[in-house]
Amino acid sequence: MKIDLSGSRPYRKMGRTCRTRAPAERRVVWTLPEEGPLGDRRFRVQVLRRDLVESAAELWRAAYPEVYGSPHEFLLDPDRYEHLVAFQDTWEKDSSSKVHCMSVVEDAATGKVVAATLLTKFEANLEVEFSFAATHPDYRRKTLTDDLRYFTRMIALRSGAEYFTTFCETWHDITQNWCVKGGWNITGISPGRFIRWNGDGEEYRACTVHFCRFVGKGAERATQPEEWYLAPEVKEIWELMERVNRKIEERFQERVRKAIRRRCALSP
Repeated sequence: MKIDLSGSRPYRKMGRTCRTRAPAERRVVWTLPEEGPLGDRRFRVQVLRRDLVESAAELWRAAYPEVYGSPHEFLLDPDRYEHLVAFQDTWEKDSSSKVHCMSVVEDAATGKVVAATLLTKFEANLEVEFSFAATHPDYRRKTLTDDLRYFTRMIALRSGAEYFTTFCETWHDITQNWCVKGGWNITGISPGRFIRWNGDGEEYRACTVHFCRFVGKGAERATQPEEWYLAPEVKEIWELMERVNRKIEERFQERVRKAIRRRCALSP
């Protein structure tokens, strides 16, 4: 049904501090990196194939069993992948229709999935969430996931999204540091955000650290503090986060400049 808003109006007219646009169809499509699959002869980075579904679910049960009983429990159950996750085998159809994209590292020696990431799209919001990353306990070493993380970022960057989000467990500062070093903005800590399995017949509500990043011209569409209406306590929190995020961005840009200088120094 076509929604008629001719008799409606916004609570407050916003957009004085940002660019606006006419509403239009929004599309977020999983798009593979131009480089294609990455990795080496033994460890191959690619999007999930149907014949790897059982192994992928086994990986998540071994590396991230905490999601049992949560909205993300489907990762542990191979029978639920078909309707949710895009498959390499039917990529042309799935890349636009499936909500999730799972990239995996396959060990060619065993045919097993030993690491994986999960992206989730919110198409109406032109948003991609970097939902999860996991490495099998027997394969946890830094270099194994470098190509996987790059591959995942390229898929997200080429999807058409203009806003990235992610969250990290408060018990996993490794991924928190990845986000900070990668220039992501901290948007807050959410107490008790997700139910998590605790082993031994227990569960609890886990607290999560949340981050965001704009992509392309996304930042140009975001309203600025000059036209916000904030309660004093909320404004205090925002000002603190802004100071911290400014430092994160400055350090990130300095790392980028150093990397460029190193590449230039090595160029013939």
